[in-house]
Amino acid sequence: MRRWVVAASIVVTVPLLTLFVILGRSVGHAGSFLVERSQRGVASVVDLAHKASDFPDPSLVATVVRAGFRLTGGNLTPGLYNVAEGSTQWDIVRMILRGEREPLVKLTVPEGFTMFQIASRLKHRAGIDSAAFIAWCRSASSRTRYNVKSPTMDGFLMPATYTVIRTESAGAIATIMADAALTSWRSLLVDNVRSRDSIVTLASIIQKEAVREDEYTTIAGVYANRLQRSMRLEADPTLQYGRDLAITRSDLRDASNPYNTYQHAGLPPGPIGNPGVRAMRAALNPERHEYVFFVARGDGTRGHRFARSYAEHLGNVRLYRSAKSQSSSLR
Repeated sequence: MRRWVVAASIVVTVPLLTLFVILGRSVGHAGSFLVERSQRGVASVVDLAHKASDFPDPSLVATVVRAGFRLTGGNLTPGLYNVAEGSTQWDIVRMILRGEREPLVKLTVPEGFTMFQIASRLKHRAGIDSAAFIAWCRSASSRTRYNVKSPTMDGFLMPATYTVIRTESAGAIATIMADAALTSWRSLLVDNVRSRDSIVTLASIIQKEAVREDEYTTIAGVYANRLQRSMRLEADPTLQYGRDLAITRSDLRDASNPYNTYQHAGLPPGPIGNPGVRAMRAALNPERHEYVFFVARGDGTRGHRFARSYAEHLGNVRLYRSAKSQSSSLR
């Protein structure tokens, strides 16, 4: 009986020892590999790890990882994994099973940010390809997927705080932002595709102009009145879309710029930024009044003065200039 026990022990122990020895082999070099959010197969992840660090037995590593997930009920964890110099194949198995990735990056997209600003922030804070992000926003396939009629996906990305994987694909995070925007539209009952682009475009202008919470719907009402009366919007933020320079007189006269609402009637071709929920609500429910002009107060309150006529507006402009002049003299 003892012989059978000894024999059985040998049968079990030898393969296990062999397994431990084989998995104890070192990787060829240090490296990093990215497990995308959409990644599902263990074999493909192990292949990424193998390409990053060149370990000798990728098939065995994949088999052990699969067995580990079956025993624990675990799943692949998306993220950026770093393989250190001198690591073993056991280390590869452990990091995949435990999800030992780099810490995720919390990234906030403020209300009104353009796709260009989002792309820059993704690049600088998470190492994500900014050019690929812009390309995704401009692609016909992205716009078709979300039924967007505007020239780009700008305006259709939700301002919010996101958890981002460093160096993840630009398309993956852009899709998350677009899905979040779609959810918000549905909560606001913005389901009509034909009107949605116009609503979002108007909301993006309101977002750029409004600073105070109590003025969102008032400013929305100004633009609603101007559109109804076939007046040009003459909204400065539309001229600044896609550029960081201050507006000049020649910019105001530039009819070649399709976003120049001083020269072109109606809404611009598409949104000039990504509006938040408050701006969307204001665009959907503008305040009813007779105002068709507004100008900043210039007195530090961050508010505006509203006018029903051009003459009244000119008076408000004089008040603005006076307030700015007084502010400058106090410095």
